Amino acid sequence: MKWYEIRVNTTEEASDAVAEMLTSMGAGGVAIKDPFDIRREIEKPNTLDYADEEFLEALGEDVVISAYFQNGLSIDELLKQINEGLANISQFLNIGKGLEGYGEVDDEDWSTAWKKYYKPFKLTDRIVVKPTWEAYEASGSEIIVEMDPGMAFGTGTHETTQMCSLLLDKYMSAGSEVLDVGCGTGILAIIASKLGAESVRALDIDEVAVKVAKENVEINGESVKIETRRGILSDLNQDGQKFDIIVANIIANVIIDLSTLIPYYLKKNSLFITSGIIRERKQDVIDACSKSGMGLIESLEMGEWVAMVFRCPDTL
Repeated sequence: MKWYEIRVNTTEEASDAVAEMLTSMGAGGVAIKDPFDIRREIEKPNTLDYADEEFLEALGEDVVISAYFQNGLSIDELLKQINEGLANISQFLNIGKGLEGYGEVDDEDWSTAWKKYYKPFKLTDRIVVKPTWEAYEASGSEIIVEMDPGMAFGTGTHETTQMCSLLLDKYMSAGSEVLDVGCGTGILAIIASKLGAESVRALDIDEVAVKVAKENVEINGESVKIETRRGILSDLNQDGQKFDIIVANIIANVIIDLSTLIPYYLKKNSLFITSGIIRERKQDVIDACSKSGMGLIESLEMGEWVAMVFRCPDTL
């Protein structure tokens, strides 16, 4: 089988959103080459790696994302959809150079060879993400989350996902009822369930994202506790359910829009954990949530990104 390899040159801040967009369009795999990851590894204290300035400069500033689509698709229509998706993301984030081009590759050239780049990694001190084919023996209190790279595995490394995971681990209580808004691949819903949530509802507006999330939930054996559905927050009105924790790893504009609704879906004194916020929009999000009566109790920063925890007012 032949595959289209479509390459997008983007920025570090937009790489996660671009990768998610390509996956939601049906990419069979997404590979991310991030020069900033290499720099961060080399700059770690006590690292054994070394690189001179010339090498570091040669890495450039572009994050290169390669997405693989089945050859049977119309390439012109596919490129058009990708450009439209990039244009949408560019309203909120600097996407950089954008679509670079495409080529054709044989199935065996990528579908097995790229697996060597994906190994188990620690998302937090005790949450380990691993590809489905890799063996990993959990030690102590470690929690294992299995993800398939064909389902945008690489996005689990992003700072926003990491910070949300850290905050879920810190604030989750056994028996909590959790809502994941904009669940994407479902990684945060799965983590919440494995941390002891009694039930989790995972919500996304994208049909493909919901399909991917359901598959990941099944892979992790969490189908009994996690309900995944397509829709928006207001669709839950008819249920009247309120949650102990709502988590939303999306973008600042959407968080601001949702801030007036979030308190009505939270129990008294419960928590709203959110990320996907670039530093420049931090205060905007704080102002919007404060206006809705939610008080900031903690914030984290990694790279250019911010995650925050708000407490719902005891009265509405």
